[in-house]
Amino acid sequence: MEHPEVDPSDVEFDHEELRVFWDLARYHAKLNAAPTYFGPTTLESVPPPAWAWGETPEESDAFVVSVLADEAGRTSAPVSDYDGVLPEVGVLSILCDGAGTPRALVEVSGVRVEADEVVESFTVVYQP
Repeated sequence: MEHPEVDPSDVEFDHEELRVFWDLARYHAKLNAAPTYFGPTTLESVPPPAWAWGETPEESDAFVVSVLADEAGRTSAPVSDYDGVLPEVGVLSILCDGAGTPRALVEVSGVRVEADEVVESFTVVYQP
C-alpha cells in the first residue's frame, strides 16, 4: 500500500487531543511494566510524533481504515526524503486521520531499502 506522505505542517494537530490519546495509549500499551517501583520512563512520559499519510484528507482517512482493519501497514518514500536517517525498528508514533485526529499508536516493525525507496512496515500497538 503506497501513499504519498502529507506534510505534517499542513495538518492541524490538536495538542490536547494528542495528549489525551497518549495518556490512554501508553496505559493500554503497557509501556511501563513497573511504574510504582521505578517511576515513569522517558518512553512513557514523552509522546511520540504524530503523522498522517496521503495527499488529501480522504486519502489519509482511507489509509487509516486500511491500517486499522489489518492492524498493520506499510509506507514507502524516496530515500532522499529521509536525509540519511532511516526509521528504526521499535520506534512508536501516533497515526492520525485526515483531520489530524489520533487514531492509533503504531510501532515500526521493519525497514528495508528497495532501489531508491525506503519501505517501512508497522503494526498497531493501540487503537481506541
